[in-house]
This record gives sequence, structure tokens and C-alpha cells, in this order.
Amino acid sequence: MLLACIGLCGCAADDEMRVLSYTPAGIEYSAWTGAYSRQAMADLAQQYCQRDGKNAQMIDSEIAEKNLFKGSRVVYRFNCLTDRRP
Repeated sequence: MLLACIGLCGCAADDEMRVLSYTPAGIEYSAWTGAYSRQAMADLAQQYCQRDGKNAQMIDSEIAEKNLFKGSRVVYRFNCLTDRRP
């Protein structure tokens, strides 16, 4: 449900994680490493992509900002790909 609010409303639940952009082809998140792990972001992207019957694949990630208390703010980019298994 959190993903639906964030993805569809364009809003963020808090300062810890934000959806920067989303399209049927993929989604881009920004999150503080002290609050969200890389795996947690991959799981959210997978949930988003599965709405269209696709699978999430991480394109890349980059450190956007560092904070002594929150850790690093990382931008994660995912593509939503169709599974091409026979």
C-alpha cells in the first residue's frame, strides 16, 4: 500500500525515501541507507513492476549525498522488464 501511495500520488511517506520518477518502463528511488537497504529498494521496485506483469532489474545506483546520522542518500534506478522465458 505504501508503494501505491508513493507511486501514484507522487508523494513520499517521509524524508527517508522518495520516488523520483516512474513510468511503465521503470522507476527511480532515492533513499537513505540508514533507513532502507538496497534489497528493500529492490523489493519495492519488484512490487511496482509486477503490477504490469514484469520483473525489476537494477540499472545502477549512485551516492547523491552523505549525512553523519542518516548515512548516504542513494539514488536507485530500475527497469521493468518482461520475462522472456518460453
